[in-house]
Amino acid sequence: MLAQKQVLHAVDDFDLTIQEREIVALVGESGSGKSTVARLLARVYPPTRGEIYYRGRPIHRLRTRRALFWYRGEVAMVFQDPFSAFNPVFRVSHGVMRNLALHRPELSRAERKREAERVFKSVGLSADMLRRFPYEMSGGERQRVGFAQALAVRPKLILADEPVSMLDVSIRAGVLNMMASLRDQEGVSILYITHDIASARYVADRVIVLYAGHMVEAGPTETVLHDPKHPYTQLLLSAVADVREKEDLISADTGEPPRVINPTEGCRFRWRCPYAIGKCARVTPRPTPIGSTLVACHVAAGDVEDDSETAGVPSIADDLSGQKLVPSPDKPPASAV
Repeated sequence: MLAQKQVLHAVDDFDLTIQEREIVALVGESGSGKSTVARLLARVYPPTRGEIYYRGRPIHRLRTRRALFWYRGEVAMVFQDPFSAFNPVFRVSHGVMRNLALHRPELSRAERKREAERVFKSVGLSADMLRRFPYEMSGGERQRVGFAQALAVRPKLILADEPVSMLDVSIRAGVLNMMASLRDQEGVSILYITHDIASARYVADRVIVLYAGHMVEAGPTETVLHDPKHPYTQLLLSAVADVREKEDLISADTGEPPRVINPTEGCRFRWRCPYAIGKCARVTPRPTPIGSTLVACHVAAGDVEDDSETAGVPSIADDLSGQKLVPSPDKPPASAV
């Protein structure tokens, strides 16, 4: 007998649009599919379904060397680990100068040098640092070099995959401020991937919350984080030390994320959710507009009228169409882990 085919659903039914000069934060815990989205956009992984468009062009049709060079000059990536992102044999100028030679061949040698100095200054580094080796720089400085390499090709979109997660807390704000200045001064858009929802509030224009490959909530940053509708967003916010109105949020975690191999219908957060109803196990919630946000939650959307297992819940749903979730009396959240 042949073994049953196992299919990993890293990202499902995900719709994302990034505007010009916009920072979009993709937030979620490890395994939620954030980095997969970045690698799909960078063409590291081919999508098995769906389509990715850049400026109206489907990127799967970019097959010629010229077309691929054009796309990789428009969409650049900054990686998470600043300590393994550079070849220790070369000076940090090597990557910048190589990008300039490949993607901007019209520049002379002197012009490439001036452009390298300019992009270093744009990320807060002096021109003298072009002569340094990676081991002579701190983690924060290396991460800035990563952004300088991306800027060298004059991109319209930078995919920043957790760029501050391996940096000291004391220097994270400086890198986040640099990202905001790049948006304003260089005119680039940034997809900021992070598990730190507090830093998303600090730098992002919009927040998209992922859970187990599904988008559960999306909207303007202040709206989503000041008035979260989905239980998972509330759970993420409960881990932030200085979140506003923290006492109104879920302060407990009831288990690990589900496996996303051959997933069945239903909300993937239902095993950890203190508000789950019968419909959550049968029907996968779709993003529904609630005010200026999109929320994938049956209870938050008030979609519980015909559910046979909603004893004690209708009063919650009546108050919840566009409001914060409140634990039901018959299903309190578990104690914090």
